[in-house]
Amino acid sequence: MPEDDEGSEDNRKWVGVRLSKPMMHQVEEAVDGHPEYAWSTPNDFVRDAVRRHLEYVRQQDYLRQGELMALPERVEDVLKRSLGDKFAGEFERRLAKATKGIDPEKDPRAYIQAVTALLSSTLGPTMAKVITDGMTKGKGEGK
Repeated sequence: MPEDDEGSEDNRKWVGVRLSKPMMHQVEEAVDGHPEYAWSTPNDFVRDAVRRHLEYVRQQDYLRQGELMALPERVEDVLKRSLGDKFAGEFERRLAKATKGIDPEKDPRAYIQAVTALLSSTLGPTMAKVITDGMTKGKGEGK
């Protein structure tokens, strides 16, 4: 992986990190107590922690992208559960006009803002927030 390539000095940028004494003590204990991870110094531990956290962030970005692709379907689902089929159908027609030209995958913030503005003008800001919060939660929540 190019992001992790540490093969030469030219590929490195040095960053100083200050840790509290108690945290540094925990790092040293982890380095000494876990030879299976092959950390020989606290620097190795910190580098590994950063690498692992970057991987976590990449995974979250990937999952979020999948959720963004499902955003229009979640809007429809939340509206039907919250307001009933009749109002949801009517709202969806108005929403199609309000979001025309907005790609939820490319600009999810604009899409959510358009949905929220329409909900707010129709149902008021409190209901808009409740529905928008339901819409932006991860898959499977609130069902």
